[in-house]
Amino acid sequence: MIAATVVAPSLAGSSFPRPAAAFLRTRLLSPGDALPGSASRLASGCRVARGGGARRPQIPFAAEGGAVGDAFVIEGTTNVKFSRELMVPGSTEPLIVLGTGYRDKFFVKVYAAAFYVDYSIGVDTEQWRKKVGIETFDASTVFDSIFKAPVLKSLSITLVRDVDGKTFMKALDDVIARQIKKPTAEEESSLSTFRNIFLGRNLKQGTSIYLTWSGPSVMLISISTNQDASQVDAEIKSASVNYALYDGFFGSSPVSPTLRSSTAQLLEALLTK
Repeated sequence: MIAATVVAPSLAGSSFPRPAAAFLRTRLLSPGDALPGSASRLASGCRVARGGGARRPQIPFAAEGGAVGDAFVIEGTTNVKFSRELMVPGSTEPLIVLGTGYRDKFFVKVYAAAFYVDYSIGVDTEQWRKKVGIETFDASTVFDSIFKAPVLKSLSITLVRDVDGKTFMKALDDVIARQIKKPTAEEESSLSTFRNIFLGRNLKQGTSIYLTWSGPSVMLISISTNQDASQVDAEIKSASVNYALYDGFFGSSPVSPTLRSSTAQLLEALLTK
């Protein structure tokens, strides 16, 4: 049997609206177990690729019959392969993938993406059961609770076409502008740092961009040509800017609906089982 630890973050100390409710649960799974219903397929069309490496207790990413413990997941529309586990700056243990998806613009696919969360979010299940609970699954509040939790989470973006840095930055800038229409001085400083990291870069097909939130007020940006997230190219220290970008992917109007749907379906299956 394999123990699968499930996400359920703390709401303590949050300054953001829309309070969340979720709890932790540890579920025992046998190799090859599939999640119930549509979650076993994952709306994004993600499939699993077998690989070597050490086996660890994992959140199941069951899709198209993939076995628990497989080393990679593949975003089915773009065929981009993501590691099931990801090491990022500041982590002592790997993050685990929860979902994949892609973004297109005018019917042209631009990038694939995967969302990762720290294993340690699920250490003390009994403690969390006493603090919070969940009766009906609400994806928006669950995603908010993950953002507010003081644990690492990371968005991995892999380009499937060449994009100049200015164009890529403008697309993310537009996402942030949904939440921040008139930036404060602090927000403008963070936005300037964010923009400068992409300006002047030619982002080739296969380039990976990692947005890693160590907490609501800190986001690390890493840009890599070989899927290595260890280098930090910029650090954003603004809770409102960081939330605006996160909300653009996991809020009610996501830029990649397939990523949000894929992640939400797995979370729902795990949190309501």
